[in-house]
Amino acid sequence: MRIVREVRSVTQSNNYYEVQTNACAIRIYFVTDSIIRIRVGFAGDFAEESYSLVTTAWEDRLDEVLGDERKRIDVAASRLDDNNDYATINGNILKVIIRKNPAAIEVYDKTDTLLHRDIPELAYRCDSNDRRYHTSEIVEGDCFYGFGEKTGRLNKLHQFMTMSPNDTMGYDPINADSLYKHIPFYIKANKKTGKACGYFYHNMNECTFDMGRSHSNYWPHHSTYEVDHGDIDLFFIAGPSVKDVVRDYTYLTGRSAMLPKYALGYLGSSMYYSELDKDCDKAIEGFIDTAIDEDIPIDGFQLSSGYTTQKTDEGDKRCVFTWSSDRFPNPTDFFKVMDDKGIVVSPNVKPGILLVHPNIDKFTSKDMLVKESDDNESLYTVGALKSYFAVGDIESHYAVGALKSYFAVGEWWGGKGVFADFTNPKCREEWKKLLKDNVLSKGTTSVWNDNCEYDSIVDKDAKVDYDGKGATIGETRVVMANIMCKITDEAIRENNPNIRPFIVCRAGHSGIQRYAQSWAGDNRTSWDTLKYNQATVLGMSMSGVSNYGADIGGFYGEVPSPELFVRWVQAGIFMPRFSIHSVNIDNTVTEPWMYLEYTHFIRDAIKFRYRLFPYMYSLMMRSHSSGDMIMTPLMAA
Repeated sequence: MRIVREVRSVTQSNNYYEVQTNACAIRIYFVTDSIIRIRVGFAGDFAEESYSLVTTAWEDRLDEVLGDERKRIDVAASRLDDNNDYATINGNILKVIIRKNPAAIEVYDKTDTLLHRDIPELAYRCDSNDRRYHTSEIVEGDCFYGFGEKTGRLNKLHQFMTMSPNDTMGYDPINADSLYKHIPFYIKANKKTGKACGYFYHNMNECTFDMGRSHSNYWPHHSTYEVDHGDIDLFFIAGPSVKDVVRDYTYLTGRSAMLPKYALGYLGSSMYYSELDKDCDKAIEGFIDTAIDEDIPIDGFQLSSGYTTQKTDEGDKRCVFTWSSDRFPNPTDFFKVMDDKGIVVSPNVKPGILLVHPNIDKFTSKDMLVKESDDNESLYTVGALKSYFAVGDIESHYAVGALKSYFAVGEWWGGKGVFADFTNPKCREEWKKLLKDNVLSKGTTSVWNDNCEYDSIVDKDAKVDYDGKGATIGETRVVMANIMCKITDEAIRENNPNIRPFIVCRAGHSGIQRYAQSWAGDNRTSWDTLKYNQATVLGMSMSGVSNYGADIGGFYGEVPSPELFVRWVQAGIFMPRFSIHSVNIDNTVTEPWMYLEYTHFIRDAIKFRYRLFPYMYSLMMRSHSSGDMIMTPLMAA
C-alpha cells in the first residue's frame, strides 16, 4: 500500500500548487474563493476528462463534448508561505495549511474556524487493488447530509453507504443501499459552529462512505471515502451555510434544468395502461377523461415501456424504438388526441436492446454498443450470433477471434441484451437519429429515460469508447444516464427549437440535474416509505437535484389503504415532481378516484398544488438560475 506520510516540497505552478510527498504528487487549486480542489495523483497523469463539471480552470479532454455547457474561469487569487514544518496557502476566504511530517491538510475560513482536517497516516492511501482512500476528522457536533439518493434518516452520521447504483424495485426505504443514483457529494454541518462545508469527490467509480461508523483507539473519530479506481479528486466547498454549499456545488456541476411549466403538474402513470392486450391508447385517453370528469387537474402522462412490446420467437418482448400495433395502432394520432386534451406524454426509452429485438441489426451493425472484455469470451457461439444479430455473413464483418468477445451481453427486460455505449460519439449520433425517427416524430417533446443503471452487465471490464480513449463499463456506467439525457435534450431541441424539453430519468451521476427531472425509483407501498422518502427527497435536494419526487402511493406492492393514499398525496403535493405511479401486485391501478368516498380529499390536495403553481414555478426558476434548493430542509432554511 502506498501511504502519504511526508510532504517533501510545496511549489507554485501556473494555476495550482504542487505538493510532492513520499507516495505521490498532490495538486491544490483555489478554483474560486470558496472552492478548493485537492487532487491526489496516485495514477500520476492528472488526466482531465470530466463529463460532470461545467466550470473548470483548466483544459479538459472532453471540453468539446460538453460544448457550451462548460465555461472556463481563472483560479482565485492566493499566495504561498512556506516554512520547515508546514506550508500555508492564503486565499481571500480560505486558508490551507499543509502539515509536512506527518502529512495532513487542514482548511480554515477567514475567522480561523477549522473546516476540514485530514487524519495523518490515514489521509491518502492507495492499496494493491488500486483502491484509494481519503480519511477526514469528525468533531463534536458534525452532521452529514446529501450523498445523493439514500434511504433512512436525513443525518448520515455513523452510517456506512455504498454508491453502486442498481435497479432496486420495491426497496427497503430505511436500509436499502444503493438505489439508482451515483452522486459522491455530501455536506458537513456543525451544530456548534453553525457552519457548513461540502465534499464533492469528482470520480465516476463505485465508492463507499464510512461516516464514523468504524472506530479505532489509535486515531481521532473520522470518516473515510473509499473508491475502486481513479484519483481522490476532492472539491472542498466552504459555506458557510448549507444553501451556499449547494449553490457552489451546482456552480461546478450545473444548475437544474428550467423545465416547462407542466412538468410541475400532476403526471398520471401506471404500467397497467400500457400492458393491456390491445387499445392501450384508448384506455389512456379514458384515464384522462376520467380525471377531467372528476375535476382533477392533470398535465402529463408517463407512458411505460409496454408500448414497445413486439411478438418474438420467445414471446412478447419490450423492444426499444418500436410501437406495438395492437396497443398503439397509430401513435401519431394518439399524441395528437392527448395534446388536444392538454396532456404531454413522456414515452419510456431504455438503453438496452434485447437479442431477440426484430431490428437488432440496426444496433449491431453500428459501432454503438458496449463490448465484451478481452479476457471474458461471450457465451454465444458464432452461429448463435449470426442468428441473433442478423448481420449476414458475420465472419466477413469481424474476425472470429474478435467476435467471441465483441458485444457485452447482460441480463435485460425479458432476456439477454446488449447495451448502448453513450461514451461513443457514433452511438450518440445514431441514438439521436433513432430517437427522432421512432419517438419524437410521433408528436412528443418529452422523453422518460429509464433503467439506465447498467448494473446487469456482470463483467465490469466490458469495454466502452470513452470518447476515443477507451475505458471499462465499471469506470463509466454511472455517467451513461447523464449522456443519454444530454442526447435526448439535444434531439428534442433540434426537432422543436422553440420549446423547453421535459426529460425524466431514474438513474444519474453528478450533474444529472442539468438535463432531467428525477424521482426515488420503484418504491414500495408502505407507511415507512411515505416517511423515509421525505428524507430521500431532501437529501437529493441538498445534492443539487432539486427537481425530484417519489412515486405517490407507492410503486410496488399491495394497493395502498385509503388513509395511506390520502396522506401520501397530501405530502406529495409539495414535492417538485408529483406523479401517482404504480404496478400493484394485484394488478389494480393506484388512481386519484380509486376510493370514491375519499376522492374529495385527493381532489382538494391536487387543486391546492395547482394554486401553488406560481410559487413552485418561481422556485424552479431560482434553482435554475442560482442553484437554490426547491424543497429545503428546515435545518437549511
